[in-house]
Amino acid sequence: MSGYPLALTLTLATEIPIVAAFFPGRRARMAAVCALATSATHLLLHFVLPRLLPVGSFSLVLAEGGITLAEAAAYWAASQDPGRSLAASALANAASFAAGLVVL
Repeated sequence: MSGYPLALTLTLATEIPIVAAFFPGRRARMAAVCALATSATHLLLHFVLPRLLPVGSFSLVLAEGGITLAEAAAYWAASQDPGRSLAASALANAASFAAGLVVL
């Protein structure tokens, strides 16, 4: 496996357990929400945003920040816990970004 499928698999494998761990008692629900939200934002990051934003570190940071907030909003909608949602999204996205740098 290589390219986009590998990147998506790595992202999901990293983010789902982190998000689920933030929500004891709702792990399965939040894992499913994470899988859906992350799959959608991952497509945006790889196929849409590169056409809209200039290439560079600033654009990457801007895109990752927006994705973190979008995923946090999905977690908040599902959990009604804004603080935990933002923390889960921030940690999950930081971890998957780091994993991507190491693996890819």
